[in-house]
Amino acid sequence: MALARAITRNAREHEVWIALNDLFPDSVDTIRYAFSDLLPADRIVVFSLPKLTLFRGIDDWRTRAAEMIREYALAELQPDVVHISSLFEGYVDNSVTSIKTVYPEILTAVTLYDLIPYLNPDKYLTDAGFRRHYLGKIEALKRADILLGISAYCGQEAAQELNIPCERITNISSAVSDAFKTIKFSEGERLEILERFGISRPFVMTTGIVEPRKNLEGLIVAYSRLPQNLRQQYQLLMVCQATESNSLRLRRLASSCGMALDELILAPYVTDRDLIALYNLCHLFVFPSLHEGFGLPALEAMACGAAVVGSATTSIPEVICRQDSLFDPLDTAQMAAVMQRALADDSFWRSLRGDAIERARKFSWDATGQRALSAFERAYETRCAAKEVPLGELRAPRIMIESKRESAADIRYNHLIKSLRSIGLASGETDLMSTANAIAANQRSGRVPQLFIDVSVLCEHDAKSGIQRVTRSILLQLLESPPAGWHVRPARLDRSVMAYRYANEFWRTIGVGSAAADDSDEWLDSQQGDIFLGLDLVADCVPLAEQWFANQRRRGLKIYFVVYDLLPVKHPDWFPEVIASCFPPWLKTISKVSDGLIGISRAVTDDLRVWIDTNAIERLQHLNLGFFHLGADIESSQPSKGMPLDAESTLQKLRSKPTVLMVGTVEPRKGHIQAVAAFERLWASGVEVNLAIVGKAGWRVDSFAKVLEQHPESGRRLFWLQGVSDEYLDHVYGAVSCLLTASNGEGFGLPLIEAAQKGLPIITRDLPVFREVAADHAFYFEGDSAAVLANALREWLELNAIGRAPVSSGMHWLTWAESAEQIKNVVLAGNWYQKWAPLEVGA
Repeated sequence: MALARAITRNAREHEVWIALNDLFPDSVDTIRYAFSDLLPADRIVVFSLPKLTLFRGIDDWRTRAAEMIREYALAELQPDVVHISSLFEGYVDNSVTSIKTVYPEILTAVTLYDLIPYLNPDKYLTDAGFRRHYLGKIEALKRADILLGISAYCGQEAAQELNIPCERITNISSAVSDAFKTIKFSEGERLEILERFGISRPFVMTTGIVEPRKNLEGLIVAYSRLPQNLRQQYQLLMVCQATESNSLRLRRLASSCGMALDELILAPYVTDRDLIALYNLCHLFVFPSLHEGFGLPALEAMACGAAVVGSATTSIPEVICRQDSLFDPLDTAQMAAVMQRALADDSFWRSLRGDAIERARKFSWDATGQRALSAFERAYETRCAAKEVPLGELRAPRIMIESKRESAADIRYNHLIKSLRSIGLASGETDLMSTANAIAANQRSGRVPQLFIDVSVLCEHDAKSGIQRVTRSILLQLLESPPAGWHVRPARLDRSVMAYRYANEFWRTIGVGSAAADDSDEWLDSQQGDIFLGLDLVADCVPLAEQWFANQRRRGLKIYFVVYDLLPVKHPDWFPEVIASCFPPWLKTISKVSDGLIGISRAVTDDLRVWIDTNAIERLQHLNLGFFHLGADIESSQPSKGMPLDAESTLQKLRSKPTVLMVGTVEPRKGHIQAVAAFERLWASGVEVNLAIVGKAGWRVDSFAKVLEQHPESGRRLFWLQGVSDEYLDHVYGAVSCLLTASNGEGFGLPLIEAAQKGLPIITRDLPVFREVAADHAFYFEGDSAAVLANALREWLELNAIGRAPVSSGMHWLTWAESAEQIKNVVLAGNWYQKWAPLEVGA
């Protein structure tokens, strides 16, 4: 990954894309995060492959098909150069790599780390299956246009052993992370580290796995040949992943060489942090390896300021670059002599330490990345160089009939199909379907991006109000005026499998740019760059569909959810248990799987930010937070029609005296109980005023509903109108004096805007969201008692009588078309309000 970051960081005018294998889903988010500061998200793509089996042969049908499909996926990106960071993987995991299996014209570069198994087949290629796999990769390596060796020696090996032309080989060298550096420890920190590893005196250190090539046994023998007085002053620390049997074998060897029990310390499992600390604290680092492609441990130790000595073989001298600190790793006497000088000669030891950091600075990932880019440029320029083609004599005119026209995408696809035919048929229907699905998922050319709108609840039941009104209104606007270059598609959650389908059947029912008559509700087909907008509220099921969202996001689907309010988590007592209990999991899920969350007001988004800050959200990347305002033109939301038989008589009663209107479902949080109690006080004091409540009974109001129905003022000065159509409500607005919103919590406050449209004055509780919507165009009150509200109503009536009450005229409001435009500006144009970063809360 360090090389890929360096290439990206130094790309200059070049465009870098990263392609990831979807058979490694857990790594996608990590890699996206690692490159989030360098690449736009749409330049990290995930390609699909058919499912594979482990320990498969190089000629296995699945393997060969997967290699071809991978090359097809990369060809669809139309790259100038493809760089393979690791060619030899794939025998015991789902890695798939190949070179020029289908598309020989694509320039391909490979990083080569070493040829150790190839040069030592008796040690590393004893398993017949792995041998075939490895040698197959060697043949692929020979087809590479560019070979990036991590050392000069590595490149020389490839030229000599594989007959690869030198002009195709570039030494890009290697480097270490910036984490490997000199660190000053306090005495307490130093003692704690040493004690944890059982180190009681200055120590000589080495690292490496337990295998013959690492020559740990040779180091033990050489160390045992040091003078007794030196061995008594030092300990030998081997940081090595050793099994119990290997540890026992190494200890027995040390004992047979006369080493005391405490002279050899084995540390099998060490964190990166501890490894860096040990590099800093060791007196001498010894690297006795027989064969390396580079020699990274030596460079890590040098970067930490350690005195380093090592083998004079293969690539190691390129790293250490000091003749007097090298030894023949097969000559234990010579190894002991170099170690003895470093331990006994203080001036030599100091010079080694001084040179170490200077030498380490000559290796950097930026330099390595620049060398790789230069190699890509040279190969590309060579490929593009014009070739002179001699022309023959002009012949008589001839007629050419073009019988078949194919786009570049068609050519790529047809080439893939021909290649797949060449390896025979799949072994079964499952393999065939898996292959077909992977091919379809990788097709990119000429496809219009899709904007999926979640209508899961709306398509099952349209409540004609609340969230369903918002969903319906925004959907209609997006269908009638889709974003330029986008295809808007309604989508619904299939609750039986917790995955999304197209909502084509519902689409046909609303009659706006509908789906084709034969389009069924197939599974949603998303690709890189598509967008999912969770407009409907499906709080009970979204947590169960978390895996679907995670998989889709890894493949490049941008996911955004609309948040209407946070009242069920702020005030769970206001809601039924079924709603209050499902809301926290819903919030956690959408905060985890989304690219952004969009409140229906700034106040909602501010609440959302506070909630995210105080809850443990598991994500690596930042989370975009935005908001938009709802529209208020009822005609654009397919208003309901119909007037009851007694409508005119009721309207006449409302007109007969000052009437205060409340609009919204009767729920505990809406303030109806406080309002009725306040009006009872007004009536008792002789104030002639009506209270009209428009809204159906909601949850937890059974007893209050009876109070309203049986109230002595019911039908006289108290009116509860249920099941009111938009048409009837419009007449009610025209008959009343003002709107009262006594709600203790809202996500937006649409009735305020509807009242302003009618020119009605507004009396409202002083909430941030109401201030956001109404600004100075409303009369505000505070407090929860009936007396407080009664006094506020009395004050407003007095101000209104003398023309000094705030007026709603001039209050800004949006049409649904403008509301939809605000969503587009957030989701498509990236006009976000805030960005939440996990580190801000210590994640």
